[in-house]
Amino acid sequence: MKKMSVVLALVAVVAMLALLAGTTLSANNQAEEMMVEVSITNLTGGQVMSPVFVARHGSGADSLYSLGKSASGDLAKMAEDADASGLLGAWDPQNNEHVSEAMVANLNGGPIPPGETVTMNFEIDDGNSMISFASMLVSTNDAFIGSNHLDVSKSRTIMLNAYDSGTEVNSEDCAYIPGPPCGNHRHDPAEAEGFVYVHPGIHGGEGSDLDAAARDWRNPVARLSIKTWKVSR
Repeated sequence: MKKMSVVLALVAVVAMLALLAGTTLSANNQAEEMMVEVSITNLTGGQVMSPVFVARHGSGADSLYSLGKSASGDLAKMAEDADASGLLGAWDPQNNEHVSEAMVANLNGGPIPPGETVTMNFEIDDGNSMISFASMLVSTNDAFIGSNHLDVSKSRTIMLNAYDSGTEVNSEDCAYIPGPPCGNHRHDPAEAEGFVYVHPGIHGGEGSDLDAAARDWRNPVARLSIKTWKVSR
């Protein structure tokens, strides 16, 4: 009888430990769930920004771009023509195991004018708390803002510079610029720089169709704000 009591006591202890372990695991899972609000504000005086391509992913995802290296064809489409279709295909969660979601964020169905803000919201319950994004400065040949593997698990503010995809020469020729005052979507076949680098801005002057006083900028060109809070279920 005494031996039976000891066995029952041990069983009770094991059951209690298992219950506590389950409770702790549940609490940890809840702690990992979060809501994230990401806002991008256009800080330029005369550059409209295209709707933003953004993907939420894990650490195993490829980089959207690399400074000093050639841009992908999909990034070139975004940087030259504000066309996110290639990026959406490459970062489709159905075909990319590292990606949780991919989208194009717009402001009231359109681009982001100077001084305006576009906001994206994420509900993260799978641990993938990184984003990569890109948006074109549309009154340029191939300028864009972007970031790779940006951790959004903590609230903070980041200032963003403009980059050049290096895929179209900075001719400032309206024949190859989609944004105002141009409105053309042709690709300039002239040889370009061939690598991603910090954009030098709009020069204007003789041979340029762009007024530097209206379209040029100084970095930073955008402000990114991250607000994060935990949720319980």
